[in-house]
Amino acid sequence: MAWIKQEGKLNENTYLIDSFLFGGEENMACFLIVGGKKKVLIDASGKSEGKRIAKKLIDLKLIPDMLILTHAHWDHAGGTNRIKAQFPQLEVMASRHGIESLRNAREFNKWFSDVSPRLKPIEDVTPLKEGMIIDIGDLELEIFETPGHTNCSLSILDRKNKTLFVGDSLGYKLNEDLFIGPIMPPEYSEEKLMATFEKVKKIEYTTICMAHYGMLTGKLAQNLPDYAKENYLFWRDFALSRWKENPSKIHLVESMQEKFASLDTSEEMKEALANMFGDWIIKGLQTAKMLETK
Repeated sequence: MAWIKQEGKLNENTYLIDSFLFGGEENMACFLIVGGKKKVLIDASGKSEGKRIAKKLIDLKLIPDMLILTHAHWDHAGGTNRIKAQFPQLEVMASRHGIESLRNAREFNKWFSDVSPRLKPIEDVTPLKEGMIIDIGDLELEIFETPGHTNCSLSILDRKNKTLFVGDSLGYKLNEDLFIGPIMPPEYSEEKLMATFEKVKKIEYTTICMAHYGMLTGKLAQNLPDYAKENYLFWRDFALSRWKENPSKIHLVESMQEKFASLDTSEEMKEALANMFGDWIIKGLQTAKMLETK
C-alpha cells in the first residue's frame, strides 16, 4: 500500500497515532519512534488532543522520553503541556528558530485566533539544528531544517528505516488527488519553501510520514517533493488569479469549494475546509507581501 493511514504500528520502530484533530479521523497524525533505549514522539497536536495522545501511549505501554515538535503552529505544539503533565520526564525539543515562538506565541496566535485554540507558552525546550544526530539506541534520528511553511520547520530522518518525518514542510495530502501547498501565516516564505523542496529530494529516504496525513511509500514517497512543488505552485497561482478577479475571501473560498468536490465528506465539511485553507492562503500570501491587503 502506497499511502498508509491506519492508526497503529507502521514498521518495527514506528507507530502512527491519530490525534482526532477537530474531532475527526485522519486530520492529524503524530508518530512514535521506538529505539532500543529511548522513545520519541513526533508532534503533540492541539491542546484538546494532547490528552488522547497521552492516553493512547499509556494504553500501548509506550511512554515517550522525548517530544520533537516539527514546528510551532498550534496543531503541532498545542498538546505539549498536557502530554508533559502525564510524562514529567519528557524532554521537549524543537528547532532553534522556534524556541521564542513556543515561549511567546503572540505573533502566531493573532493569525489563527478565529479558527483555532490559542497556543499557550511552552518552556524548557531543547533547541535542535541542522545536522544534529539523536541516538535513541540502535536507531539514529538526523535533523534537517526545512523552512518555508515556518522558519522553524524541521524534518527528522530515521536513518535505520529511511523514514522521513516532515510535519507540514511539504504540504497537506487530503485525498488521492488533492494536495494543498503549505502557505500559512505568519512566516511562509516562497524562497525558503522552494529550497526545501529541492533539499528533501536529496535526502536518502524510502518512506515519508506527513502530519496531514499518514505514511507514503514507494514512488508516491519518492516523487513527493516534485509533486508538492507542483501543487504549491498551482494553489499559489490559483489564489492570486482569483484575488485579481475579485479581492475577497468569499470569492476564493467559493472557488476552492469547487476544487474540493472530490473529497469524501459532507458539503458542510468541504465548506469548512475551503474557509480554513482559503483564510490561511490569503493571510500567508499577504504576510509574504505577495498579495495586497484590502
